[in-house]
Amino acid sequence: MKNLLFPHSFQKVGWAVFAIGVLTGAYILLVQYDSSYTLNNVAIISICVGALLATCSREKVEDEMTQQLRLNSLLTALYINYLTLIVCSLLVYDLEFLHVMMYNMFTILLIFMVVFRYKIWRAKKVVAEYEE
Repeated sequence: MKNLLFPHSFQKVGWAVFAIGVLTGAYILLVQYDSSYTLNNVAIISICVGALLATCSREKVEDEMTQQLRLNSLLTALYINYLTLIVCSLLVYDLEFLHVMMYNMFTILLIFMVVFRYKIWRAKKVVAEYEE
């Protein structure tokens, strides 16, 4: 089976681009900066590209366990994302739901990033305890 992951070196670049996007997005939200759609596009594209590069890059050791953790994390993120979307569709109405959908563009990647990093951290911790 062909592996479609980016090289490991893309991971650091992804985290840097993701951080730029998050900081830009936070600035837009906090200052309520509306005069430039370009800045909005920078935030959206940076978050998407950065998160994809950070999450879809190989780990230093990319073995079957890592691939299984990646798949399980993706499924967990998918379930959490759509459960959240269903709950929000029942509880949030009108223009506020547009904000929910706007944030929903990013939530599946963000949830995947958190779940996958947590599972990798936990697996490394178990291996370290086993080696002692």
